[in-house]
Amino acid sequence: MITIDSQDLVDLPVDHLGLVILADFAQTGGWNERNYVLEAEQRTDYDSEAVRAIVEAFAWLRARGLTAHNPSENAPDTIFVTRTGQRVLDDGPDAFYATERLQRGLHPKIEQAARPQFLVGAYDLGVFAAMKAVEVRVRKLGGFGNDDHGVDLMNHAFGSTGPLVDPSHTKGERDGTRALFAGAYAVLRNPAGHREVDYADVNEAAEAVQAASLLMRMLDRIDHRLNP
Repeated sequence: MITIDSQDLVDLPVDHLGLVILADFAQTGGWNERNYVLEAEQRTDYDSEAVRAIVEAFAWLRARGLTAHNPSENAPDTIFVTRTGQRVLDDGPDAFYATERLQRGLHPKIEQAARPQFLVGAYDLGVFAAMKAVEVRVRKLGGFGNDDHGVDLMNHAFGSTGPLVDPSHTKGERDGTRALFAGAYAVLRNPAGHREVDYADVNEAAEAVQAASLLMRMLDRIDHRLNP
């Protein structure tokens, strides 16, 4: 059982407490959530608020797929640490949190392309897939052929006479949009197409995917303008 002061335990954010309990549960060979809570209830230094915090933490672990019901046992409180939970224990929570970020408000086309790659730890492929989805949509909206691709495609699509340019915008906005799409493609998509990219910081990879999501939402507005 964890040895955290009762008030400190209550003050911990539920995710932080959940990860502490996950590590303790695995280290002590835990197998039953209710038994763990009962042990907490029997401690004289834990009040009811602290016990409820532990219950909340277990609920958070289940909701994130870090623990699950053991199908070989009938009792509903028998649980095991999932593969995702074990990866969190082995590698730390950064990859888990980065993947969680890809479930919150990403453009559906980007989530569909990138999130499966993040779930298996292929972060470079997730960024590549996200930017590829942007490229495919630019090509489709602009009526370009399959031979049009890369930075040149972005420059043509958003250049001064490009099919995706919004004439109601100022020159500065038009130039900025072209530079944004071309620059993002050059920095985020091109390297992964030519060499192995190692995202040592998974948060950087997640933010690259979020950048692709922003570009896709900008393409949504262009689509609505061109196809009202």
